[in-house]
Amino acid sequence: MYTALRDAILRGDYAPGSRLPGYVELAGQFGVAGVTVRQVLARLEQEGLLTRQQGRGTFVRAQVAPTVLIVVDDPEMRALLHTYTTRAGHRGVEATCPAEALELLARDRSIALVLSDVRLPATSDGVSFIRTVKRRWPEVPLAAITASPDDLAELHGRPECPVLILTKAVWEHQVRDVFHWVLESHPQPPAPAGTEP
Repeated sequence: MYTALRDAILRGDYAPGSRLPGYVELAGQFGVAGVTVRQVLARLEQEGLLTRQQGRGTFVRAQVAPTVLIVVDDPEMRALLHTYTTRAGHRGVEATCPAEALELLARDRSIALVLSDVRLPATSDGVSFIRTVKRRWPEVPLAAITASPDDLAELHGRPECPVLILTKAVWEHQVRDVFHWVLESHPQPPAPAGTEP
């Protein structure tokens, strides 16, 4: 029940602010006991997906879509990654070079993941960018995109070595996997108070 309900909320099957069916109806729909319904709703509330209001019911909270910073100098690849990002329900912002990306990171606190090519255009540019991001924003995950693992050789065994590496050509299912591991398994905070019913 937890997975089905969570996926339905994240897909938008229940609009933000909408009221979920009552405990008895949910228990019947999923074929579970009332205590299970309470446990699932409590977990979804803890994750910021729901809010339970005494005497009113359980409501879907408005979510803040995680922002993905796409740092790629090739316009076609950048556009493709942006398409993958928006199809997955995330907000994409683009940078064509490390300097532009660092500026975006400094001013946009909603960035929850960086997808960066290693060759920007030279490997040294990408490696330097990765080092800077890992040093200044260690809490922001970074997925490096490369055609050759050797591009990251000087980072191997160092704290700034990216844990997530995507090989070129990048396929949509690979990007979705990264989003699932990094963004969807750790839901973003809900929208500020006042946006709820």
